[in-house]
Amino acid sequence: MNHTKLRAGALAAAALTLAAAGCTNDSIDINRPTPADPIFTRYVALGNSITAGYQSSGINDSTQKESYAKIVADQMHTGYNYPALAGPGCAPPVVNFLTQARYGGASSNARTCYLRNPATSLLVQNNVAVPGATSFDPTAPTTSASNILTQLFLGGKTQVQRALDAQPTFVSVWIGNNDVLDAATKGVTSATAPLRTAGITDTATFRANYKKMIDQLRVQPGLKGILIGVVNVTAIPALFPAESLLTNATFKAKFDAIAGATTTVLANCPGSRALVSYGIAGQIRAGTHPAVISCQKNVPAAPVGDWFILDTLEQKIFNADINAYNSYIAAKADSAGFAYLDPNPLLFTLRSSGAVPTLPDFTNPTAPFGAYISLDGAHPTGKTHRIAANAIIAAINAKYHTNLATITP
Repeated sequence: MNHTKLRAGALAAAALTLAAAGCTNDSIDINRPTPADPIFTRYVALGNSITAGYQSSGINDSTQKESYAKIVADQMHTGYNYPALAGPGCAPPVVNFLTQARYGGASSNARTCYLRNPATSLLVQNNVAVPGATSFDPTAPTTSASNILTQLFLGGKTQVQRALDAQPTFVSVWIGNNDVLDAATKGVTSATAPLRTAGITDTATFRANYKKMIDQLRVQPGLKGILIGVVNVTAIPALFPAESLLTNATFKAKFDAIAGATTTVLANCPGSRALVSYGIAGQIRAGTHPAVISCQKNVPAAPVGDWFILDTLEQKIFNADINAYNSYIAAKADSAGFAYLDPNPLLFTLRSSGAVPTLPDFTNPTAPFGAYISLDGAHPTGKTHRIAANAIIAAINAKYHTNLATITP
């Protein structure tokens, strides 16, 4: 099968392919080298889009190979099988920010989905991460966040079940970003039906989901691992200061160009410290949002309120919940004897150095958010994966007194 669209036929084909795989006695000793340390004999990465290798609103075999998980596996000298996608990907990554053209040419769009490379369909996987996964997903075969990649990558099993198929000696877990990301980029904190967002996962539910996942993984005897915290999504470059639309005429002109309209910034924005999601530009262009930027709710001139805007109160809610998530993850790592890594200092360093710009360059077709963040304004490029891999390696070495080598960033 060459390619398909995201429709029932693709799901059915994927289900048949992977159902057959699920009935096969998979080998767990495929081309496995001698590990750098016995605890790395069998490594599995669980997670969401970052771990899977999603970049620029898409994923394909090339971006999958840039995942920090592959880099870490290579440094562990352990086997690494992943659900490699065929063709341009599912969906093919965006290659031009201005035109939103995708890899694969004119035949590729946001709904194009090539299936898995058949050569990988019967292999036990060392990367079971799925783009879009929330804290609900690692222990559930289907959730409201499930998508075609859930079926293509997992074949009806959960991430934990797929991980345990490999009889892992070491795992990495990076889950939780999607419990806050969609809400942040849409400028809300709670479920909002018109925006099709579930809002922020409340902290009690997050803790219960995370505990269930770790408890299920630890049925594997002697398991070691590293847990990675949730990124503070209010700091991603897809969100920029509202005041910049008033104080920087050049930036305002670029923003209006991608919005396809001359936007009006209301007088409630100066001094508000509100953040604007660049996603609002697409909504304005599509006619689903007025060409008005309001930094407050309940303003007559802004009939949809402050959707796609994070005011300071909303930012505080996100910060508090993400801090609570990460405090729990760190405590869980400690109780399980796992290493822990907070990814936020890495992002802070990139932003403070200017490597990740405060203001996107909306006229740059290939790097509007700089060299370290891909064309969707949220997911890291291969450069950032390499930095993350080194940080993960350092945390593992510190916890387990191992000597994994880092790589050149």
